[in-house]
Amino acid sequence: MFYLSLMIIGYNGGMNKKKLVIIGAGLSGLYSAVLLQDRYDVMIIEARDRTGGRIMGIDGHDMGPSWVWPHQKNILNLIETLNLELFSQYTEGLASYDAPDRVQHFRPSQTVPSFRLKGGISKMVRALENRLENPVHLNEKVLSLTESNDMIVVKTIDTMYEAEIVISTLPPRLAVESIEYSPALPEALHTQLKKIPTWMGYAAKCVIEYSDAFWREKGLSGFAISHLGPLGEIHDACTQDKAALFGFVHSTAKYDNLEEDIIQQLTRLYGRKAANPFKLHLVDWKKEPYTSTPLDAMPLREHPAYGFDATHFADRLMFSGTESALREGGYLEGAVTAALDVVKHL
Repeated sequence: MFYLSLMIIGYNGGMNKKKLVIIGAGLSGLYSAVLLQDRYDVMIIEARDRTGGRIMGIDGHDMGPSWVWPHQKNILNLIETLNLELFSQYTEGLASYDAPDRVQHFRPSQTVPSFRLKGGISKMVRALENRLENPVHLNEKVLSLTESNDMIVVKTIDTMYEAEIVISTLPPRLAVESIEYSPALPEALHTQLKKIPTWMGYAAKCVIEYSDAFWREKGLSGFAISHLGPLGEIHDACTQDKAALFGFVHSTAKYDNLEEDIIQQLTRLYGRKAANPFKLHLVDWKKEPYTSTPLDAMPLREHPAYGFDATHFADRLMFSGTESALREGGYLEGAVTAALDVVKHL
């Protein structure tokens, strides 16, 4: 039922529709808007100068999340509905372990296959954005939310809006730290949201592009793990037209000569051809003010136990996003599931 609204195009100016504001133009916010715009006059407000949130592409490379798995039915249904294509993550060949004494190669145990989106996950963001009746309001940081009679006043840096319903899709800590609420959030809810780690809040992701995938010719999958760093985990990141590796920067890595240290590590792992990258892209998410907060300064030791149901202003303000998802929280699937769940309550 939910997917049918993707095909509804046309706008009646919001006549006879309640006004609904969505804070955040990430996957959850965009999908929620597409699902709800046939019943509500929906406006999305985004602090960044772009849509996507933690989904970000540079030169066709995913600098945020990049994988989906076969059991994640909601996002797979969405990808199919949007007529987008998946391809398998490259895993053929030996993996590498960056040991203190030497590089060791091993054949990893079989795992559930993962998939990536042709054109990058940003392609899904663009496809959803193209189905919106109202354009996203970019460069508008929300400063406060105030309950006023039967409306919620949304104050941004430049403007004030009114809406009967507001959905905040910000990471919970960001929602608590960056927005003022009147009346204030109950202390228990404030504490609850503040304790929820931001997924990718500490992550730094690096994509290294080469002229060809020489590691495949050497019988290597590109997958490597390392306690030496600066990259702690590395994977093949080739797209349909570009050869690349990507890695997550280790929590102990020094940033003074990071690019040089990364190239040195890749040369150690994959041979001298790795010493001449075509391009190197780095996104440090903990420095992204509209993703991370000072509370996210410490790296996660394990996947958090996400999932919560939180509202304010007599249930007219709803908190939703990948961290709120009761299933697959933190993943792209979690963002899609959160959107579907919030739609059920409206």
